[in-house]
Amino acid sequence: MCYRRGMTATQHRTHDPVHRVSMAFEREEDGLWVSTWLEPGGVLPEHFHPTLDERWEVVDGIADVKLAGAWRRLSAADGPVRVAPGVRHALRNKSGAQTFLRTWVTPAGRLEAFLRESAWAAQEGLYDARNLPRGVRGAAWIADFALRFRDETVMCSPPPAVQRAVLPVVARLTRSRRPRPG
Repeated sequence: MCYRRGMTATQHRTHDPVHRVSMAFEREEDGLWVSTWLEPGGVLPEHFHPTLDERWEVVDGIADVKLAGAWRRLSAADGPVRVAPGVRHALRNKSGAQTFLRTWVTPAGRLEAFLRESAWAAQEGLYDARNLPRGVRGAAWIADFALRFRDETVMCSPPPAVQRAVLPVVARLTRSRRPRPG
């Protein structure tokens, strides 16, 4: 799939101030288009999707993409880059200008819900740029959030092995302090 010309920058955006990124979503059949605007210095931290297949494409600007441990520069001329299920990846914008990317995700799964809730938590100040919680409310939210979405999206910081050991315990201990969006 390539960038569809019908998508516009006027779509309703969800903003994550911690990672300096905005996103808009459009479902199509069994997939999901994610429009992503990375501000200068913006980043999508390293993560992987056990069950989702992504095709990232820079539409305007330049981004650095990390795939399976190696960084490379990506521009519109490079065309789509596939990120297969299970492959660790990250994106960053080291340029001085906003970068616009499009991603085709199949199956759509719950990625939109994951990204919207993550942006809400960033706006609430529940976690920092390393995805570590700020306070007990942040720990309660992160534990619950990471467990609910672990079948589709796994952040790599803290390391997944640490998450598997610690998150269930934290979720049980902080159940009554969990903030929820909306």
